Formats: sequence, structure tokens, C-alpha cells
Amino acid sequence: MYPHLSGACKGISERYQATQKFPDRFRTDVGFQFTSSEPQTLPKIYTLADVERVTSSESFAKELTEAVEQGFVEYSQGKFNACPIQTMGAPPMAQFGAADPTEMDTEGDTNKTNTNTNNYAAQTCVKSGYMTGGDYYVVKVASGGYPFPSNSGLLQIYSQQTGKLEALLLDDGICTEMRTAAAGAVAAKYLAPQKSQCIGILGTGVQARYQLEYLRHVVDCQKVMIWGRDKTKTKKLRDEVNRWKGWEATVTSSADWLLELCSVIITTTSAREVLLGRNRIPTKKLALHITCIGSDSPGKMEISTDLIERAELLVADSRGQTQERGEFATAIASNLVSVDDVVELGELVVKEELHRSEEFDNRLTIFDSSGVAFQDCVVAQMVFEKLQQEEHEQEQQQKEQEE
Repeated sequence: MYPHLSGACKGISERYQATQKFPDRFRTDVGFQFTSSEPQTLPKIYTLADVERVTSSESFAKELTEAVEQGFVEYSQGKFNACPIQTMGAPPMAQFGAADPTEMDTEGDTNKTNTNTNNYAAQTCVKSGYMTGGDYYVVKVASGGYPFPSNSGLLQIYSQQTGKLEALLLDDGICTEMRTAAAGAVAAKYLAPQKSQCIGILGTGVQARYQLEYLRHVVDCQKVMIWGRDKTKTKKLRDEVNRWKGWEATVTSSADWLLELCSVIITTTSAREVLLGRNRIPTKKLALHITCIGSDSPGKMEISTDLIERAELLVADSRGQTQERGEFATAIASNLVSVDDVVELGELVVKEELHRSEEFDNRLTIFDSSGVAFQDCVVAQMVFEKLQQEEHEQEQQQKEQEE
């Protein structure tokens, strides 16, 4: 199916076979008894094109959002087993050597005359875990941030019954983008004002686009206001959204205008300083929901702690993670809020009294997403099953043609 990979796979198989031919003397000396006489079956390997083929429909976005919502409930019920997150390339670890820091400028491009290193944002995250009683356990590796040229990543799917690697999804990180957008949609489903006037977007990267794509299934609003640190990228996103059927996008020169004019705000940057609420906090009592996506590792922050302190409801994907990473970590460490004040998204889903009501509910609500490994398990299994179904249908068609 993948001729460009067949040579590499053959080489892997040959090297594996060679390791099985240990001399008898070695077996005796070390005292081991090798009981496996059959060669290892190579895992299914799927490319980015394969993943995109089965995930690009609206029906998949809706199906994934529903599955992620149920996954949050099960996570809060203790049914998911998550391993500690590994984050490389970001504080407190050393920076990657992906580019000469003396060539970084403040807009994310290279410039040999500029020595500003504040724009570095590269990191690689490894998240893993499994549902109790499920079929698979998953290891996800995702990389992104300047000076990496683009986001990348893969998902490893292992059988809980055998421990063997069943499949590799070489997805370049889009599964992470989709499952993150699905989490934002779940939060907005229960917390966004029913009659949202405008959606505010903080950031201009790929996740900003995915958030809007998934948000439209739960929020009836197609008016968008965008703020970005790079004016060129901000205008590019505006023009792109304006080409979507029925959408209207504008840009603003001040992030804080989003607080004044929008009912829903989504933050998607990799900032390590306050961008939203830095200069002024709205004094009018208007319904507002903020979804914070960008702060997925220790030290990152996008919104003012004043906003967090003033919020009537704080929601996080994981109460445990929110103490060490994400928007609430600084506020908790500064005793502005307590971790006990934070509700997990899975708890929110089942507690109807916390949902935003249709009328006279002018609360400021904030959802902080740092990403939980169960989301990777959900999207990996969905994609894998759809690819297997596709292969089965192709085999059936081929058999019918042969008959």
C-alpha cells in the first residue's frame, strides 16, 4: 500500500530476524530461554494523506467532539490512566538547537541583524495513557513552535492484550490539532453565551483555524475579530476566514478590544506573557466565555490573572495538570484562586446547574486546556478504526470485482 516505505520496512524486518539468531552459547551463558520463534508482525503504517482522507469531513468533526466529550466524563470518573507528561525543549529544560537564537526576530522569522531571543517557542511533548478495559494504549509525540518550520508528530497505537505496536499514524500533528479543537468545542457548548455577537481569536496559527472550524458546530455565530502579534499573518487569517461561506472577519490592533466586543474568546498563542487583559478589564457586566488553548506547558501564559480572579467559573481539562501548567497555574501559586475552585470539564458536562443558562447569565467563565492524553487515545482509535474500515471495504470491492 505504501511502496515508498516498503524498503525501510524490509530492512527493519531483516534486522529483526538477525537478532533472533543468537548462538546457543549466548543463550546458555546468560541463562535466558527465548520462547518466541515467530517473527514480529510489522505495524500498520499510515501517512498524513491517509489520516486527512478519513478526518476531513464535517461528520468526523462532530463525531470526534462527541467522543471527546464522553472521554472527559470518563476521565473525571477515574477511568483513564495517564502517564506523566514529558516536555522537551521548553523551560525548565534547555532550548533545542533547531536554529541559531541570534537569528530570531520578534515576528518569528530569521534575521541575522536581530539578537532578540524572546520568540523561541519550540517544544516536543510526549503524552501517553489508556482507558481501563480498552483495546489500546497510545503514545503521542507532538512538536511545534518557532524555530521549527512547522508542527509535526505521530501516534503510536499498542494493543492492551499483547503489548505489540499495532499502528503508526504519521499525522504531522493534525490529530493533536483536531482533538484540541474538539475540547474547545465541548467547553463552548456548555459555557458560550447562547446569543454570541462576536468570536474573538487571539493568535493566527493552525489551531486558531481548527478552533473556528469546530466551534461552528456548537456556537451560532460567524462574526470573528482577530488579534495577532504578526500583522501580516493576522491579515492573512482575516482574508482566509472571509472566504468561508457566511463568515465575516475583522482585525483589531489591541487584544483587549476582544474583551469589550466579543462574547466568546479563544486564545491560541505560545506566549509566556500576558496578552489578554494586560491594559484594561471590561467594567460592563456582559456574558463572556474565554477558552485558553496556548498554555500547554509550564511557564506559558496568555491572559491576566485579574481575569482569572474575577471569573465566576474556572474550568480545566485536568485539575491535577492545572497546578503545574496552563493559565491557572500562576494564579493558584499566587493564592489568587484555589485549585479547589477549579471544575474539570468532565464534571461540568454532567452538572447542568453549571451550564450557562439562556437568559440573564452574565458570568465570566474561563476554560483552560493544557491537553490530556485520553484525547490522543480517543482520536487515535477513531482514526485507526476508520482506516481499517476503509481497507476492509476496499478488500470487499476487490473480491466482488474478481468474482
